[in-house]
Amino acid sequence: MAMATNQKPTSICYVNENPDTEPLIKENSEADSSSPEALAHYNSLPRDLRRLYYKKGIREEVGYGVQQTRRILTMGLFHKQHDEICQFLSSWGLSPRQRDAIFKLLEFYCHYGKVYPKAKQVADDEYISRRTFWYAIAKLRNMGLIQVVNRYFNHRQISNLYRLDKLVVMIARLLAEHGHNIGNFGIKLVSLLAHFWQEIGSVEINLSLAAPIKLKLPRGGVMRWSMLLLL
Repeated sequence: MAMATNQKPTSICYVNENPDTEPLIKENSEADSSSPEALAHYNSLPRDLRRLYYKKGIREEVGYGVQQTRRILTMGLFHKQHDEICQFLSSWGLSPRQRDAIFKLLEFYCHYGKVYPKAKQVADDEYISRRTFWYAIAKLRNMGLIQVVNRYFNHRQISNLYRLDKLVVMIARLLAEHGHNIGNFGIKLVSLLAHFWQEIGSVEINLSLAAPIKLKLPRGGVMRWSMLLLL
């Protein structure tokens, strides 16, 4: 996995908008693990971190966070259908330990609607290596199932933000096809695409937005589905 080791971080949140450019995924391993920004979900980040996002093109990241009513994948459903979700992740080439890493991120998503733990935190909680964690992230990112947003504070990289929207919607669709209840909102959302599994690869999903699904049209332009259609 290619790493941009010579990139100088700035006090901005960086999103990979160029598909030909590898984002700097790996976190700064020298960051103070006891600092508030390093503890991620266990402690809130400093108020000054809001400055990270004020850059043209990525302002939507400041408000990213999926409301509980839109998360589709609830903690109860997540645990009850553990085996089916496990098989789904295996079908994308994840090893058992790599699946453990992604399961931890999904657990954070179900609880908070926003996922930004330190790699060390996930590795320690799941008894895996940080290398295994990064391999799992790289696999799903390269297949377009998750997004990785690099974050910096005071010119030092802190924990990444992991956008799991598309992965969650695909899991929800799978569970719905197997007869499990994903709620009215979930059913309407996963039914918007006429040919779901053929079209999902070209769709952009952000469950925190008023128009959560954006489909690029073959002859240019985009089609957006508003939340009003899902009420």
